[in-house]
Amino acid sequence: MASIPSHNLPVDPLSSLEPRGRMNQTGTQAAVGELGDTFNQMFDEVNRLQVEADRKIEEFATSPDKDIQGTMVALQKADLSLRLMMQIRAKLTAAYQDVMRMQL
Repeated sequence: MASIPSHNLPVDPLSSLEPRGRMNQTGTQAAVGELGDTFNQMFDEVNRLQVEADRKIEEFATSPDKDIQGTMVALQKADLSLRLMMQIRAKLTAAYQDVMRMQL
């Protein structure tokens, strides 16, 4: 039987945590930065879909080639992405209000 090499390194899952009552500022700032980046990407994608839908509507109105299916798909994608973003915003607002109501 082959043996598994041991590195004799202590494993402490709590070693990265700060003492109770203090927050790890760099970890918090990184999490906030990542969350902000995620929302920026989401907003950019929603905006891109809205612009694409506007372009398809303009193309449908002015072009002799009427692509009704492509236009409707672009409109539905834009509508769905905007509705999803609004639902996420509502959930985040509700969560923020719940946290603010908490007793310390």
